[in-house]
Amino acid sequence: MKTDIQRLAPADRLCPIPKLALSGALKVLVMAPHPDDFDAIGVTMKYLSDNGNPIALGVARSGGGIEEAYCPGFTLSEKANLREQEQRRSLRFFGLPDAAVTFLRLANDDADDQLTDAPENAAAIESFLAEKAPDIVFMPHGNDTNSGHRAMHALVAQAARRSGRTLVALLNRDPKTVSMRMDLYMPFGREEADWKSTLMRFHDSQHQRNLRTRGHGVDERILDVNRDTARALSLAHEYAEAFEIECYNAPADTAPNFLRWV
Repeated sequence: MKTDIQRLAPADRLCPIPKLALSGALKVLVMAPHPDDFDAIGVTMKYLSDNGNPIALGVARSGGGIEEAYCPGFTLSEKANLREQEQRRSLRFFGLPDAAVTFLRLANDDADDQLTDAPENAAAIESFLAEKAPDIVFMPHGNDTNSGHRAMHALVAQAARRSGRTLVALLNRDPKTVSMRMDLYMPFGREEADWKSTLMRFHDSQHQRNLRTRGHGVDERILDVNRDTARALSLAHEYAEAFEIECYNAPADTAPNFLRWV
């Protein structure tokens, strides 16, 4: 089923990320409820890395989403280790050092090993956010059918508000996003799409599951969303990653300078 995208932003607010006044000194943090969520916004991350922005990544450890036939006899912990190794390999291909990623040992749901909005997780996320002190945090949208995506958004939003610091969150469009406002987008073409496809396929456990259950790989699942976004925005580019802006601890009628278009 197609994602119902509600483009509610005023026309003069919708902006391509390359037109932002982004200083390379701004610290970026990606909060991922699953290994591979970073890769789903890989073109934007590559742009920021090339811009000089330091990028850190917090990934909730999870063994969910791996079919038994892929690794027969593996425990949930062994599956989580496998997904961690996939993420490390993709980040090395991307060009991030191992030290840039932290695998967060958070409380997950027993049934499907999805992140939960639990008090102990809230405390851990609050501590992690304080340690990294980012200027911009990327994470999934809260209006999403995936419970792990919803939990990560809720946990980060709660921690950001409690911190008292001004923080900008960019919530990305994902195949399971129900609806969102598109404020920012990163347009890209076939060459970048081929690179992103390679990045995504490092998550082979997810790639093989998608091939079996959906008839296409995890890379095409994400690129289909990016293609649909570009069409929805009537872009000349074939693909785009899209984001909704959420600001914490900032007056409603203001925004940090780097969110003013140039």
